[in-house]
Amino acid sequence: MDIDANEFFRQATMRICGSLDIETAMWKALEYLEKFIPLTGMNLVIGEPGMPAIETLAHVSRYKIEKMDRIIHLPPEIRSEVESHWASLQDVIIINKPEMFPAMLKVISLIDRPDMSTMTLPLKIQDKRFFALVTYLIGAGQYESEHARLLSMLHDPFAIAMSNALKHQEVLKLKEMLADDNRYLYKEMLRISGDEIIGKDAGLKQVFDVVRQVSPINIPVLLLGETGVGKEVIANAIHYSSPRKNQPFIKVNCGAIPDTLIDSELFGHEKGAFTGAFYQKRGRFERAHKGTILLDEIGELPQEAQIRLLRVLQDKQIERVGGTMPIPVDVRIIAATNRDLKNMVNTNRFREDLWFRLNVLPIRIPPLRERREDIQKLVYYFIERKSIEQNISPPPKVDSGAIDQLKAYNWPGNVRELENHVERILIQYQGQNISGPMNFEDSLLQKVETEQLDIGKQDHGTSAIEKISLHMKEIVKIVFPQADLNRLISSVDVFDNYNKVPLGLDKLVSWHIKNTLKKTGGKINGPGGAAELLEVNPSTLRSKMRKMGLISK
Repeated sequence: MDIDANEFFRQATMRICGSLDIETAMWKALEYLEKFIPLTGMNLVIGEPGMPAIETLAHVSRYKIEKMDRIIHLPPEIRSEVESHWASLQDVIIINKPEMFPAMLKVISLIDRPDMSTMTLPLKIQDKRFFALVTYLIGAGQYESEHARLLSMLHDPFAIAMSNALKHQEVLKLKEMLADDNRYLYKEMLRISGDEIIGKDAGLKQVFDVVRQVSPINIPVLLLGETGVGKEVIANAIHYSSPRKNQPFIKVNCGAIPDTLIDSELFGHEKGAFTGAFYQKRGRFERAHKGTILLDEIGELPQEAQIRLLRVLQDKQIERVGGTMPIPVDVRIIAATNRDLKNMVNTNRFREDLWFRLNVLPIRIPPLRERREDIQKLVYYFIERKSIEQNISPPPKVDSGAIDQLKAYNWPGNVRELENHVERILIQYQGQNISGPMNFEDSLLQKVETEQLDIGKQDHGTSAIEKISLHMKEIVKIVFPQADLNRLISSVDVFDNYNKVPLGLDKLVSWHIKNTLKKTGGKINGPGGAAELLEVNPSTLRSKMRKMGLISK
């Protein structure tokens, strides 16, 4: 029959290249080609240089083949024949009798039909491997030159389909590897940190009671707390305890993004939307689709961005910068701040409607000074973790009484400050090659010194006396953590002698100890001694006195 070559090529190409799933494309091609070329089935095959085997990438057939394997192993003598034959192929080769090509006998031996006609179309693509399309038909002597001519017209479509299929398979493999890596990392993260939320059964118990209640419910959450209290840790706990735990968890620090880039970062932009927008970019909300987004430092968000965030909450859709089409997003929002949003609303620095949307269930995370019972576990946890990071084995022990010293400090930087402090002391511990337990005393005294009041600049009035008293208590709490503060403060004439208090923390502590010794007549040990009055071990007191030069070493 007369065949319109252009129409044949166009229709066949549409089917061959119509799907990235190569077997789907092959079936569509078979259904069309069998109208013009007698076919029982088709194979796309690959051969590696050296040819230990031929691999079938895709196979479609009208004939039920019970034994067809994906990998066809070839004996060495047939392997060399295939390789040399394949390299010389330029056009379709017809094999109407298998014995014409011994390698084909090997393939046909897998099928219970020895009477087979084949056509082989070598596919030339940019790859070192050998590729070919093999069509076959039950029965000998079935193919003619006209069939070979039609098949040869389809070299480029089949080569493109083969190349695309290989790349698609590689992408799917990489995607599966990435998913497997993510599953592994997620399990590792839970193993390392998921069960290491210090205080969830102590100082943070009330917080985690609320977390357990809110996690399964798809509502916005507002985390309130000072810098360093662990708002991101609580956000992690909410996400990974929710039905969205296997979906993305995207974190955004609103205060770290310039105002000019905030829209692009959150909502993305279209190509050409502004100078430098050379490509389309997905924003954080699109990346968080089906998952959770943490908007940290939400109070730093500009007014214009607040309006667009309100639309996301109301309409559950965004628009990229420079775009015109709304993009639906399914995202749970967790906002966090250390600022007083209510006050910001009252002063028109934060939108009231956005405040109401976010403030559905606020969770206040207490500062470390309100949950001092967690400090011991936090210190041990940080020592263990930092020791692993710094390759210190075994982790050092902590001096007895050191935890009480740490508990006495107010930690204005909260858990983050405590972590940094432990790491710094651990580095010093390692650098000095100390074999004894870790002691935080000197470093804490330095911390208090940086915070002490400039007493010399105070008027000699009641406020100065009160501040001296409060400051003295902080010192005594660190130096003598077990002491009765009121009794200790009254044991020396602080109020009668505040004009005589020398400046400088070390001198202030030294003055305190010397005044106590005056009361005891210089006695340190035994009943009525300074150690008893200060409620501290005599050896500890002597050690402090040596450091201050009050007694000889």
